[in-house]
Amino acid sequence: MSSWSLCPLLLAFAVHAVLGSVDLAGSLDPSLLENVDVDQLRSNYLPQGLQNTNVTLADFQKLLQSKCEKANGHLPKGSINASDLSKSIEDAGVHLAECLSGLANMTEIQAEIEEASPKGDLDVVFEKYCLRLPQAKTCLKNFNDALLPCLTTDEKTHNAVLQRIADKLLEFICYKNGDQIALFIAEEGPECLQQSREGIANCLNSSFAGYLPKTISPEWDLPQLVLGPKQCVDLYAFETCTVSLLEKCDTITPSNIVESMFRYVRKESSCQPHIDRVKLHHRRALPLTSGSGSSVSLHLTWTSASLLMATLLARLA
Repeated sequence: MSSWSLCPLLLAFAVHAVLGSVDLAGSLDPSLLENVDVDQLRSNYLPQGLQNTNVTLADFQKLLQSKCEKANGHLPKGSINASDLSKSIEDAGVHLAECLSGLANMTEIQAEIEEASPKGDLDVVFEKYCLRLPQAKTCLKNFNDALLPCLTTDEKTHNAVLQRIADKLLEFICYKNGDQIALFIAEEGPECLQQSREGIANCLNSSFAGYLPKTISPEWDLPQLVLGPKQCVDLYAFETCTVSLLEKCDTITPSNIVESMFRYVRKESSCQPHIDRVKLHHRRALPLTSGSGSSVSLHLTWTSASLLMATLLARLA
């Protein structure tokens, strides 16, 4: 079974939320799952090579049930009901969306931002929503509690770290009652993300597409939700790729804020030693001079170097 970090999912959701691609309704119902447009999800979120895969929502539900069964395979047969556990996760996901949309309706926020921007009152808007941060953390915790019974022992070990990262991400957004996000918007951050959208998607694909199989089928195992050495390196590759794109915008502030966000949440993980190891390997692998005096330049990009080292780290882990 492959390994997968929750961080890319959180980052992808955050990017799409800022760009207006995520529209949470004011009220959701579990029956909405039956009307999910899988074709739209496939075309918007899967790598290009997987967009023609014939997989239904029912197939994903089977994958989730299978994961719950395998995570509890060490328990006596019949002691757990994998179908009930997977259904609990589905319901918790709907309740999470309801909870978050109740705290922050995207349409209302956008209207308030448009009204406050000319007056320079963005900080007032975000202070109001950031005061709801404790409730948002509770929403995430409730969803995580439903997820825990379907995690392997290894995943449960990493889960506490991933929870802290999610909390830190919210805290970063609401630092000083939203000063960071207010500055981001005032300095044309959303516009910067919009013009870099295609490039960011490429960064995401080049950094994390390897976690998906070449073809998706109901027999495919869902990846493990962990943040190990390989995931740390891949996440840093995504960071450097994304920040370099944002640096091309008219103002440097958006890229600085995004880079600070990555660094802020990274402190909650044990990623830095693995990243430092790859950076050292990358520096040593750059220009080399042979004994005969001829210079051999190994033009390794950060991404290729990180993928190489990530593979080695995964084998050592």
